[in-house]
Amino acid sequence: QTFALPISRADTVVFSNFGPGMTFNQNQGFAVAGSNLLGGVIPAHAFTPSQTFTFSSAQLAMTLIDGPNNFRVLLMTSSGGLPGNIIETITLTDAVPIFPGIVAANSALHPVLTSGTQYWLVAFALEPNTFGVWNLSPNDFSTPQARGFTSPTGPWVVANNVPRSAFQINGEPVPEPSTMLLLGAGLVTLCTAVRKRGQNDKDKRA
Repeated sequence: QTFALPISRADTVVFSNFGPGMTFNQNQGFAVAGSNLLGGVIPAHAFTPSQTFTFSSAQLAMTLIDGPNNFRVLLMTSSGGLPGNIIETITLTDAVPIFPGIVAANSALHPVLTSGTQYWLVAFALEPNTFGVWNLSPNDFSTPQARGFTSPTGPWVVANNVPRSAFQINGEPVPEPSTMLLLGAGLVTLCTAVRKRGQNDKDKRA
C-alpha cells in the first residue's frame, strides 16, 4: 500500500533507490526503535547528490509495528564518514502507516545541499516504546550505513555492504555560477534589444 505524495512541479528527484513505480521490499527493513526496545535503534543512510539543490522533501518506505506513531526524520552532514551535524529535523506525527507504505517528510528550512558532498538521512523514534521499520530498497548495497542507539548525535556504528533502506530525496536544482552568468548576459541582451526597439518606434513617430 502506497501513501506517496506527489512532489512539487518545481522539484527534481535528486536521489532515489526505489524500484519502478516507487516499489520497495515490503517484508524486510531496518528497525527504528525507541530506547526501551532493542536498546534503541536509529538507522542512517548516506547519499551524495550529483548536483547542488535546495532540499524540499524526503520520501521513506516505512511501517509502524507498535507504539506511539511519532518519528523524526533528520538530514545530517557527514563527519569522518559518519553522521555529523543536524541540518534539519522533520517531525512525523501519525504519518507512518501500519502497513508498508511511503511517508513524506517535507522541509521547512530548505537547506542547500552541495554536489559531490555526502549527507545522511536518519529515522528516529521519538517515544521509548515506538517500534517501526524503514523498509529496504529492492536492490541497493552501494554506500555505507550507520546505526545509532538512543541518541541521533551518536555514537554510531558503520556497516558496509549491507542493504540500504528505500528513500527518495527531492529538491530544486541551484543553477551553477556559469549558468547564472549566461542567464544574466541573456537578460542584458534582451533589455538592450527592447530599448533599441523602443527608441526606433519613437524615431518613426517623430
